[in-house]
Amino acid sequence: MSETKRARLVANGLISFDGFPFEIWSIGNGCGIFVDFCESPFDEGESKTLAFPLDLSHGIRGSNELGSWSYDATGGKAIRDLGYEPVEEDENVTD
Repeated sequence: MSETKRARLVANGLISFDGFPFEIWSIGNGCGIFVDFCESPFDEGESKTLAFPLDLSHGIRGSNELGSWSYDATGGKAIRDLGYEPVEEDENVTD
């Protein structure tokens, strides 16, 4: 039986240059997922939720999009759709 993949929310805030919110989720071993709630570059005025890989050790975000959702998608929904179980703040996750 396979072990459940879990992700822990480690940071959130607003991106300084565009003011849109973001979340950073740790998935262990120095790896993470950057969830960006932004305006769609293709449909002006339409917002999207995008997810990208993130190297937490070096703070480097990958450019290959992991997924895209309509604006009403939460970070938790994005994480679940990517196959991870979101972990509440009071639960422990081994990185």
